[in-house]
Amino acid sequence: AAADLALLSHSVMKPLVALQEKQIKLHANYSIILSSCVRSSIILLFCQREEDRMQLEKALVQLSLSTLKEMSAHPELNKELKDPCLSLLRSCSSDSSLKDGEWGEIATYCVSNELLDAWAIICASLPPGIGIKSSINAMKGALGDLDNPSRHFGAIVALRVALHSAGTEDTSLVSFVLHHVGFEVLQLFRAYSLRLAPVQSFDENRVNVCAEAVKMNMIAFQYLSTTPGEGETSSSFLLTLFQVLVESVSFNGLPGNLLGTRNAGADENIGRMCAQVFVHVVRSNPLVFKSTITTMAAESRTVLENAVRADMSGYAAPKREKKKLSLKGFR
Repeated sequence: AAADLALLSHSVMKPLVALQEKQIKLHANYSIILSSCVRSSIILLFCQREEDRMQLEKALVQLSLSTLKEMSAHPELNKELKDPCLSLLRSCSSDSSLKDGEWGEIATYCVSNELLDAWAIICASLPPGIGIKSSINAMKGALGDLDNPSRHFGAIVALRVALHSAGTEDTSLVSFVLHHVGFEVLQLFRAYSLRLAPVQSFDENRVNVCAEAVKMNMIAFQYLSTTPGEGETSSSFLLTLFQVLVESVSFNGLPGNLLGTRNAGADENIGRMCAQVFVHVVRSNPLVFKSTITTMAAESRTVLENAVRADMSGYAAPKREKKKLSLKGFR
């Protein structure tokens, strides 16, 4: 058995070591061999004695991350190599010899290098919240970096999915995320919904980024409205959110052109998204909704109320009374 393990180790690790030491490059000609070696390394990992596992685990984590990072320049290899590398990372993190602090540093590295599929796996494998908390500053940087739109969609999707999963076991995690990146999420929504940086890469994922930002804010609203002692925070949060949403509705309009918006780049889908938030809040917590809108400027309140009526009516055009034709003027 020991001889078989040594043979397996040599056969599997030699190509992977060559890849890591740049003796061979990522190429379609090697992808099947490398994929097989990565998958086999999972078996090799579980065959190790506990005292030998840590060093191998560290090496395999480093290998999987460096390969995933290098694959960004070789998208044609995703089919063969991405899933094996992610599976290897999942195997390493789910039953790990490394400490949580070490995985926290790895999670930060993943966010900083846009390896968000890897980050999601690590967050799911660690005890609830550890992956998110340890890498929150890197996530804050990714969401707040308005000069690099390529970072936004993947980051906000990964954060929302991880928060939805871990937040069910530890609801205080929502408060932690809201405190650290709540501003960045709302800033991101405003930038995309109002096209404040209308470059091509902004428009490519514009509606999707807005939708994810809305989902994040609805997770925050749900937490604040159901957690004792958060009433004051809930009201101030909603007021800020409503003001940004009203601005977005005014810019983008609503389906059926009910607001008569003609702004360049206006997207009624984003306007409807905002209206649906208003309706969700008024139905789930009418008292908080009412107290929030009473503090808003009259013009903003009018836009908000029109959006609520439009969404509740299914965006049907308002009925107009037909005037009866009088023949008296023709006599």
